[in-house]
Amino acid sequence: MNKPLLAGAVALALLAPNPLLAKSPSSAGATQSTRADATTQNFVDKVWNINNFEIEAGQEAQNKANIQEFLDYARMIVRDHVKAGSELNAILGQNGFNAPDALDAEHKNLLQQLSSITGARFEEQFRTQQINGHEKAIRLFQNYARNGRNEALKTWAQNTLPTLENHLRDAKALPRPVLRSTHAE
Repeated sequence: MNKPLLAGAVALALLAPNPLLAKSPSSAGATQSTRADATTQNFVDKVWNINNFEIEAGQEAQNKANIQEFLDYARMIVRDHVKAGSELNAILGQNGFNAPDALDAEHKNLLQQLSSITGARFEEQFRTQQINGHEKAIRLFQNYARNGRNEALKTWAQNTLPTLENHLRDAKALPRPVLRSTHAE
């Protein structure tokens, strides 16, 4: 065999990637900060569902609400949760975390409840869901901000809390729609 040809083949073989020598993710220096621990993944899953539910519920309210305060609140909810979702997605992408592909059963059910009613019943249900959901979200964010393991998510949770607290305050301030009874009194 021709010596220059053999030397070229050896050089190519040495330069080519060797799957047997490739480092596994655990030996390549991956750290806990680039993988979601169970607590962090649980937080990510819950936050993603809450945030995407808020956007969809707010859009539903923009289409169905008859009272101006509800329309204004719905616009604010969509705007703020789209922003929060963008921030969350950036953190998830930078850290290699996964988010759910679709809403969980709990939040799908809540949306179904909203889509099946109209008028004052819709507004009352939307108001109730907003209060309950934001109370739950605030507890979740406070807990992760105190005890979470991922610094970027902890900071994001802490920075997002004032917005969630404002949403809860504003939801509680929404007028109580007058529900007309269908039963004779």
